[in-house]
Amino acid sequence: MLINYVTDLSIEYKYSIGDKGFDLNYDVKLIGFNDAALKHVQLNWKTSLRKTERLFSEQRRVSTVCYDQVKDGFTYLSETSGEFTNPSDDINWIAYKQSYFSAILKPKVAFSRTNGLIGIKVYKDGEAKQKTHLKDYVSNLGLNFNSGASSSMVWSFVPNDYNVLKSYDSDYDAILNYGWGVFRWINLYAVQPIFNVIISSGLGVGWAILVLTIILKLILMPVQWKMFLSSVKMKILKPEIDELNAKFPNKDDAMKKQVEMMALYKESGASPLAGCVPMLIQMPILLAVFRFFPATFGLRQQGFLWAEDLSSYDSILDFGFNVWPYGDHVSLFTLLMSATTLLYTFMNSGNVQQPTQPGMPNMKVIMYVFPLMMIFFFNNYSAGLSYYYFISTLVSILIMVVIKQFFVNEDKLKLKMASRKATASANPKVKKKSRFQEKLEEMQKQQQEMIKNKKK
Repeated sequence: MLINYVTDLSIEYKYSIGDKGFDLNYDVKLIGFNDAALKHVQLNWKTSLRKTERLFSEQRRVSTVCYDQVKDGFTYLSETSGEFTNPSDDINWIAYKQSYFSAILKPKVAFSRTNGLIGIKVYKDGEAKQKTHLKDYVSNLGLNFNSGASSSMVWSFVPNDYNVLKSYDSDYDAILNYGWGVFRWINLYAVQPIFNVIISSGLGVGWAILVLTIILKLILMPVQWKMFLSSVKMKILKPEIDELNAKFPNKDDAMKKQVEMMALYKESGASPLAGCVPMLIQMPILLAVFRFFPATFGLRQQGFLWAEDLSSYDSILDFGFNVWPYGDHVSLFTLLMSATTLLYTFMNSGNVQQPTQPGMPNMKVIMYVFPLMMIFFFNNYSAGLSYYYFISTLVSILIMVVIKQFFVNEDKLKLKMASRKATASANPKVKKKSRFQEKLEEMQKQQQEMIKNKKK
């Protein structure tokens, strides 16, 4: 297309289909302009993206502008509020992102940061676009021209699918919100590769999530074994711990009680931290999949059982009106997830130690409240995510039952712990105090000195 503004000055736009099925080549050529004018030419790109997904609020929440800078690297604007910024560096590419699709513009020569502006505008209640569009996207980008006064760019209108984005070899996959740090690494190098292999076998997405869940739980089975063994040991020690609590009821004796408890744990071979460490190992995976399923393109418009779309919420009953803070529908996967979590909590509640200090929260109450809170929190979330957590907890319950029935004999373990304790008591000279125990005893002596000085 050729546009004549004044004599001998023209701008030529050229469009052509790119090599990839998602690409459109875009070339701009300025004819008759001097070098001084070329330094101030900017591309003004504006758009307002419409709602395309079932859950409008979630699609709007994750929509934003992402861009990659030459030296400063990848960054993005706020997902939850409007923001306008001037880029601090030249820009390799810029993406207008929503939940499952993005429009990415990449120049052959990086956009200049001079007089650049990148922004996103959210709508207020009552605005015309508030119920139909996601956000307004705006960017003013300085064009760098080559010797022929032309600038070449590629527009890529792509699904937010990892394999598609990675195939461009331009770090486009950074726009996927798979979490940060270790959570993103787990998704990219563990969860996603396993999921892709399962999908490539021809299984439907729903069944693929089931198989993925079982594989991850089997990998973590030794961790659950350690957790269960630790909980059984603590259950066996509970009567003796209760005796120590009764023996040292006062705050002034807290240090003495702690020292004796540490000695009890060491003699019996138990540790309250032995159950916490395995839990900490599992937590990164639990948090990683929280980001993985809502951001995975493969779940979009894929139904399973009663769920019409695993990327959105499932509903077995629509109210027709909003019930705060629950929502306007009933998600069955969320109810099943909450029910299995409640059952799992009940099975483990007997091993939870109650706080002995006044004012401390009752852990059993907190444990039971959490599964109930999940009903409200997950009702509007991806059905694929709720389904994963439901299956994951159900498999954890089955593994616990199998371990309890066939691998851990509580009576034999009790005798073994008693024997170890008796051996330690019969040979007090060979007992070696840990550094932590020595530190506690030192602190106990200091506390006793302070009490004596106060009485004086």
